[in-house]
Amino acid sequence: MSDPKRQTLQGRNRLDGKTFRNVDFSKAELVYEGGIPPVFIDCTFSEATFAFTGPAGNTVNFLRAMLPPTSNMRQVVLGLMPEFQQN
Repeated sequence: MSDPKRQTLQGRNRLDGKTFRNVDFSKAELVYEGGIPPVFIDCTFSEATFAFTGPAGNTVNFLRAMLPPTSNMRQVVLGLMPEFQQN
C-alpha cells in the first residue's frame, strides 16, 4: 500500500513506517506501535487523538513514571527532550 497523500483520513490509522503528505486527519485515532517513526508533511489534525501501543506504549508509560517530582528523574526526561521545556 502506498503512503497516504492529499486525502482525509478518519477512524483508526496505523502510523509506523508511513509518510503522510497533505493529509487531513479528521476524527482520527493515530496509532503508533513503536516501529519506524512516521513522517508528517503539511498535514492537519482536527479532533485527532494519538494512541501508543506495544513497545511505544511501554516507552510512553516509562517516561510518564519518571515525570513526577518525587521520582527525582523529571530533569532526566526533560533533558532527553528539551523541546518540552519551551513555551
